[in-house]
Amino acid sequence: MKKICLFAFLFLFLLAFPRESHAASSNSHIQLDGKDISVSKGVQIQEVKGNVLVPLRLIVEELGYSVNWESKTGTITIHKENLNLSLQVNNPIASVNDQPMGLAVAPLLNGGTTYVPLRFVSEQTGVEVVWNNELKTVFLTTPPASSGNSVTTRDHSATQAASDAIESERTAVNQISFNNHQLTITVDGKVSPKVTKLTQPDRIVVDIPDSKFGEEFPASQSFNNGGQGSFPVTEDLDVSKVRYSMFSTNPASVRIVVDLDHSTPFHLINADDGKVIVALDQATEESASTDTVISTIPVEPTISSDGHAQGIDVSHHNGNIDWQQVAAAGKTFAFIKATEGTKYQDNQFLANVQGARDANILVGAYHFLNATTVDGARQEAANFARAIDSAGGRLDLPPVMDYENNPKGLTSAQISEVAHAFLDEMEKLTGREPIVYTGNVFASKFDPTFSMYKLWVARYSTTQKPTAVPAWNSWWAWQYSSTGSVPGISGQVDLDEYNGTIDELRASLAGSLD
Repeated sequence: MKKICLFAFLFLFLLAFPRESHAASSNSHIQLDGKDISVSKGVQIQEVKGNVLVPLRLIVEELGYSVNWESKTGTITIHKENLNLSLQVNNPIASVNDQPMGLAVAPLLNGGTTYVPLRFVSEQTGVEVVWNNELKTVFLTTPPASSGNSVTTRDHSATQAASDAIESERTAVNQISFNNHQLTITVDGKVSPKVTKLTQPDRIVVDIPDSKFGEEFPASQSFNNGGQGSFPVTEDLDVSKVRYSMFSTNPASVRIVVDLDHSTPFHLINADDGKVIVALDQATEESASTDTVISTIPVEPTISSDGHAQGIDVSHHNGNIDWQQVAAAGKTFAFIKATEGTKYQDNQFLANVQGARDANILVGAYHFLNATTVDGARQEAANFARAIDSAGGRLDLPPVMDYENNPKGLTSAQISEVAHAFLDEMEKLTGREPIVYTGNVFASKFDPTFSMYKLWVARYSTTQKPTAVPAWNSWWAWQYSSTGSVPGISGQVDLDEYNGTIDELRASLAGSLD
């Protein structure tokens, strides 16, 4: 608990440092346990983006740590008792007991002297820090010495256990996507995101406090050596790219940035249902202010076409569902997330399939496609087919390929190649012709050879129906809302409509339901 409080204190203290991009603090001093540590001429405290870096030798000489410098790789390893730290010059990712941890600023080499982040070192060693801006002095206080090795080991184990417990309690960010003019962040648990609009350049910044990237975070959304990732957005006129990173480790915070081509109004949707949505608004003359973030739940959309069969699509993010209530609310079909990537299977898939069946709701399954190669697409199809088999085999509705974003920036030809590989493999494995799910804009990336497949398309509107694209001039099903409300489901849910009545849907499936 003491270390947790110290972390919070350090965070507040660092906010008080001058915000210079990169400067040496002349006439600066460091005091350790009341003793002034003289800093030799030309070796001063460094400030980078408001973060303080100190000469490595201070750690060697004064704090009693064993330090090794590998000049060829620019790697610094720091060791004391059961703590092993590894940092690399110009690399913002450090290692703490072989576990990666992001740094607010990378170590640097200046004038032959290596500087390391004071904040990182203090967090990991327990050294208390106070900054006096008038005196330009850092006051360091070391923690009380332990009375013996057994106590030290026990205290470290307790600290590590507490750290592990805190880590496990952090909310997992499992997926980041952008389609249909909105950023969607799927999370496990409740979060209170901070959303900020910045200019020069225009961008929307979303910080998720007390969070981490979860094990479900798709491999296709990878990280570079600096611990950052991004994917281009080619199907939206207002957005060029989405970036993400572990922005802060104390307190833990995942940051997602939407790079805009121009200033664009937006609103935040956060109903504690496993989805955080930043929806970009269509610019109108009434949109006088774009600096205010409105946290709200939209008004429940009306049924878009009277007489058409109404359905939903769900995943584990929708929690435990009372399918009898869903059926009583007039929902007659449901698509349920089964798999993603080559190995992941939704942990609510089998329960949702059985619940929908028991409620006499037509059941289908979908797979979220991450593949960027033909071989990868085939492996993902095999994962999807295995999940369907685990649910008893043939479902009421055809299997669905959910292909809605392009994190690796594939060309239209490559997108078509990957999609055909997945669809062909699924048909071979299941004996059924799959359905294609995608967004109305992303659908334009599919060439006319896909017209043989039925289209389930997303366009969030109760008045503007999906438009024609090269491969399709009509839709089989329409996902017209991601913020619906249905009895039996806690929080928001996707709403869908079949392009016909329920009797027509059942008739179209006749022969495949046997």
